[in-house]
Amino acid sequence: MRLFALYATSILVGFCMMALQILGARLLQPVFGTSIDVWAAIITTFILSLSIGYVIGGRIADHARSNVPLGWIILAAGICYCLTPIFALPFMEALGDGLKQGRFGVLVAALGLFVLPLLLLGAVSPILVKLVFVDANRVGRTTGTLYAVGSFGNVIGILISNYVLLEKADLNHSIWAMGVVLGVLGLAHILKRMQAQGGAVPSAAPAVTAPLAGAGA
Repeated sequence: MRLFALYATSILVGFCMMALQILGARLLQPVFGTSIDVWAAIITTFILSLSIGYVIGGRIADHARSNVPLGWIILAAGICYCLTPIFALPFMEALGDGLKQGRFGVLVAALGLFVLPLLLLGAVSPILVKLVFVDANRVGRTTGTLYAVGSFGNVIGILISNYVLLEKADLNHSIWAMGVVLGVLGLAHILKRMQAQGGAVPSAAPAVTAPLAGAGA
């Protein structure tokens, strides 16, 4: 049940992450249109935010002993999602004609709107790796499974946001719904404390040293 909850978290976070990338282009459209510059700005913001998030999440994971920090991060991301539709248009309009008409204006807008929520979701992955870890002998398999599950969430997020949400749902409502889902998920992790398995690494030492000793003999 513990692993199921963590894998489900990876799927939901992956879904919301990629869905925001698709819906974000539509959010920028009223001011910046649908040019290639819009997608370049979104992809740049996406990769930059995740890179920073991975570093921050890794540092948090080193000190995490339960999923409570994970819950707070996901909850904060949910709040950011809920606030984004409210401030998106006023923020873009406040950039001024110079930025709005220039090619780099959309990059400024994308950074201002999406860096924080994507950074927070990027920080989730390293913490999940720490929490999912149960055995040093299976660290590769466990991490690979976690990444595969998260990538599955990415794919579902792209497909549903593109073929369903953009066609059948209101843009703001879709982003708010994801924010609520993330908020509930974060609260669930805060309230349901699960201990990290941090004691499995030392047990691997005898398994490594024994063959070395035999080789030396």
